[in-house]
Amino acid sequence: MDAAETTYLANDGDGHVIEGEELFQHYLPPQFRAEAPGPRLNAANARRFFYGGGEHPPFPAAISIRKPMPAHDRIKLLDKERIWAAMLYPSGTLVGLYATAPSTARALAEAYLDWIADYCAPHRDRLFFAAPLPLDDIAWAARHVPRTVARGARAIAVRPNRASGQRWDEPGLDAFYAAVQEAGVPLVFHETTGDPDTAAGDRYGMARPDYYAFSHIISHPFEQMFAAMSVICGGVLERFPRLRVGFAEAGCSWVPYWLARLDAHFEHRILGRQMPIRMKPSDYFRRQCFVTCDPDDATLPLAVAGLGAEAIVFATDYPHFDSSGGAVQSFSAIPGITPEDRRKILWQNAERIYRLAAE
Repeated sequence: MDAAETTYLANDGDGHVIEGEELFQHYLPPQFRAEAPGPRLNAANARRFFYGGGEHPPFPAAISIRKPMPAHDRIKLLDKERIWAAMLYPSGTLVGLYATAPSTARALAEAYLDWIADYCAPHRDRLFFAAPLPLDDIAWAARHVPRTVARGARAIAVRPNRASGQRWDEPGLDAFYAAVQEAGVPLVFHETTGDPDTAAGDRYGMARPDYYAFSHIISHPFEQMFAAMSVICGGVLERFPRLRVGFAEAGCSWVPYWLARLDAHFEHRILGRQMPIRMKPSDYFRRQCFVTCDPDDATLPLAVAGLGAEAIVFATDYPHFDSSGGAVQSFSAIPGITPEDRRKILWQNAERIYRLAAE
């Protein structure tokens, strides 16, 4: 146990930043700013990210995106929550990669990388970040992976639903997977409910903000199930045995059920032949995958029993609208988890998977 762990209780494996206007007005090249002007107040005085003349995500009118938080204030918050390190994922940028033209999306990814690297730099021992990448141009994305790692990224973030509608196991993506594997950082699937191609996006939430709750309920776990099935049963982890893959912000108790279903189909004498893999899907997950957990999920002991604590990473989702303070305390109040497993989930797993140490 190191000195930090004697004072702090957790590492945050999936926190977020709310991008400030400077990303869109200074880091993003001028020719893309009209399509991606950044955070603004809408007609109802609610804060939204604007892309292509529309506001995102399609929140109900009563929800407003929180204001951007300076890095030094984020450190104060971590201290209050007794969280040592935070792995930061994008907010508006992850939506923007799929709500803008491909050229704008690539420029936004590059601008975000520089912005978040500068944001975290004064606190490089406690603030770490994932770099989002659009995948409309796989060759570009593969070339861009080494730059993200050189700038300090500890993970590559992608949406589980690809806007092009392609599957994650298609061979055309192999150059991207090879680049992430070679870089030695995890590939993390992270949904945002900001794309009409999200599961049931055409029926709930996208055109009707008053039905956003339904879209939010459906999209996160279902899209992660699709992605997990694709990369495991489609042979991606077979072809890239050193690739680490994470599934964030959908809870974790869906995973044992889903793996059991995938295993059953793999073991079927006919259906299993359609999967170009040699091991059971659950074996690939245990070898190469991890999942984040919600801090107040009462079903967490089921996931620990089904997966083992080594595959589960504590996460706060802060500062999104459905997150709140006291995440560590909420997690600690969940019964049925041993002290050893709590320490793995709260501290050790994020530190190991993301390499949460200054370099």
